[in-house]
Amino acid sequence: SQEGRGLANYSTDRPSYGFSTATTQFDDALMKRGIVTFEQAMIAKGATPHEARRLAHLKFRTGCERGNDVGAAGKIDGVAERRDGGADEDENDVGGPDQDDDEDFLERYREKRFRELKHQSFRRPPTGYGDVLPISRSDWTREVNDASSGGRWVVVHLTPGSLPLRSPLHLDTCRVVEEAVGSLARRFHEVKFVSIPAASANESWPAERLPTLFCYRDGRLRDQMVGVEEFGGWGVTEGRVEWRLAGRGVLESELDSDPEPHRATVKCSSDAEQGGKGGSRFQGGMAQWATGRGCDESASDYDDVD
Repeated sequence: SQEGRGLANYSTDRPSYGFSTATTQFDDALMKRGIVTFEQAMIAKGATPHEARRLAHLKFRTGCERGNDVGAAGKIDGVAERRDGGADEDENDVGGPDQDDDEDFLERYREKRFRELKHQSFRRPPTGYGDVLPISRSDWTREVNDASSGGRWVVVHLTPGSLPLRSPLHLDTCRVVEEAVGSLARRFHEVKFVSIPAASANESWPAERLPTLFCYRDGRLRDQMVGVEEFGGWGVTEGRVEWRLAGRGVLESELDSDPEPHRATVKCSSDAEQGGKGGSRFQGGMAQWATGRGCDESASDYDDVD
């Protein structure tokens, strides 16, 4: 039997590996304080939610057979399995002499674990999440406005399509952003990413305002990145796109600073035409077509795109 020694295959790009239901002393301390449950500890080790529940039931059943106190209601969540099989230590022994420092550390760990678990909860993304969804203008209301209800973020990427760009450097920058958006969609399943050719969204949208990202939430346009400058200038990378979306509150990033631009691209840009510098706010066209009021959050009405 493989009970208690399951195999987890939680990532399509990583091989399966064996894990046990044993928890570390640090995990035990977290569970005692109610920061994490046994199932969450197993998920953090790589088990799927289904496998974590199976292991929790196994631990509860094994504890009952051994006569251990696992709680009348089967609250396996807060019960730790010792690697050495010994009895639980006194809770005051976990933190050492400096209990205040211990509590501060555990509070920081709690916040970090909550963020991890939030991302894990989107490991299996709902339909339309986990990849970039190509849309047409007629899809906009359903896939953007309606999909962003309930506090969900929807990021709309305007692609060049058939628009003639100002230079090869401008084209390469738009391609980098397109690749970055695809990677971010696969990493941040809680955000929906859609794409549409700029001319299909608005036939008068100027090529120099590409790349462009629109950020929708609760059915309204909340923020945007328009033109090369708002992506950090020439030398844009996936990290620089992620940093700017995180700064707008669209996603939660673990980056602690803005990554450096791609040096080779920056060097090339010194000899290239400096095109594609979009303004920080819309200037007609898309702003009125998209929302009727631009980014004015105080607007009481909203015009559907189609």
